[in-house]
Amino acid sequence: MDFFGIRSLPYLTRRNYYFEFKHLMLWGMLASLIEGNAAAIILVKTFGGSDYLVAAASATPIGALVFSSIWGTLCVGRPKLRLTTIFAALCTLCVATVCLTPMTTGGGVLFVVQMAAAQIFLSGVVTVRSALWKHNYPAECRGMIAARLQGVRLFIGVCFLFSVSTLFDYDADLYRYLYPTTAVFGLLAIVILRNMHVRHERSELARQQDPNDREAARAVTVRQAFSPVFLFRGIVDVLRRNPRFARYMLVQMAFGMSVQLTLPVLVQIVSRTADRYIVTALLIDIIPKLLMFASLRRWGPFFDRVGVNRFRVFTGLCASLAILFGMIATCMIVYADSPESHMVTIALVLFGLRGVFHGMHQGGGSLAWNLGHLHYAERHDAEQYMAVHQTFTGLRGLITPFLGMALWQCISWGVFAVSLALCLTAVYGFHRLAESETPGRKPV
Repeated sequence: MDFFGIRSLPYLTRRNYYFEFKHLMLWGMLASLIEGNAAAIILVKTFGGSDYLVAAASATPIGALVFSSIWGTLCVGRPKLRLTTIFAALCTLCVATVCLTPMTTGGGVLFVVQMAAAQIFLSGVVTVRSALWKHNYPAECRGMIAARLQGVRLFIGVCFLFSVSTLFDYDADLYRYLYPTTAVFGLLAIVILRNMHVRHERSELARQQDPNDREAARAVTVRQAFSPVFLFRGIVDVLRRNPRFARYMLVQMAFGMSVQLTLPVLVQIVSRTADRYIVTALLIDIIPKLLMFASLRRWGPFFDRVGVNRFRVFTGLCASLAILFGMIATCMIVYADSPESHMVTIALVLFGLRGVFHGMHQGGGSLAWNLGHLHYAERHDAEQYMAVHQTFTGLRGLITPFLGMALWQCISWGVFAVSLALCLTAVYGFHRLAESETPGRKPV
């Protein structure tokens, strides 16, 4: 029985795929606790987080990607697997420290800081993973392989979140034991990851150290990597020499803002409307991830066939429907006569439908986000393009949740109308980019 689906892959990809698949079966449990909305839900229900503390918790997973420009710069000219191991170990350490956090308002602030630190190092894992995929999996089947790997991580993560939510309904204080136990699974995942190897890495590293090779990307010092001026120049250089990628980043910025604008608002509304952890987790995190998992099998081959811009048009339409259902549900809660009203029950059902379309969008978005920049990058500078992409993602992630919460307090459900308008504008932008594509353009 070919449980891992190895026989359908090109022969030279099978060994790395096998070990990465096993790694993500364990790593998915740890990642599910620190990415997405899980941390924000725990913050509201366990630590009683305020509106803007919830916005901070929603901002940190995306905002941490600002560091990706640093990680992408450090990645060039250095062994990729070693860097991945270091980032994953530091992320695991941050998760383990949550057991020391008190169940108080001050503990909620500390919890946000711990999750932010874990997410910063997780962004390093994601940055280097893109380089690993570029080296180990050919472009012709990269979308299918990425879909399978993302799928197993999601499936394990969803099952784990369901179990965690059930445990927290029984006793919220169990977080003191849950997080260090999850950190142990993270360490085991790192041990498995070390069995991988990076194809052609030795020859590429040797080329980068050859002073006569002018096309090779050069490694930089740690001091340079942490220099804001150096990083800014690197971002400007990438955008200046590739205007097509700059236009893609502009449209992607509008699209990302439209999706992130309402996330902290949704966490706060659903957490305070639904009494139990499991109901909140189902509507905000579990249903979207189940649909994300279910849709990946279809999205992968479709991505390989149509390219990133046409692909983004379809995921954008799914995101638009999700925002629309969220807006209708929020209006029903805002204008409901009482918490026991039938309108509240219908609103919770609509939040579930919102989760279905949001999960479909996330399924396709996880592929486009990890692989889309490779459509524009050359083979020797894919890490730099990913770093630029993640940095812009992080910048909007730091700003948009707070903007969304401020709009919610000013114009109530109108924040969803603003989000929907931005999303539809981005869909049109991706359509225009797809129409202007050069025929035959292939990713590296």
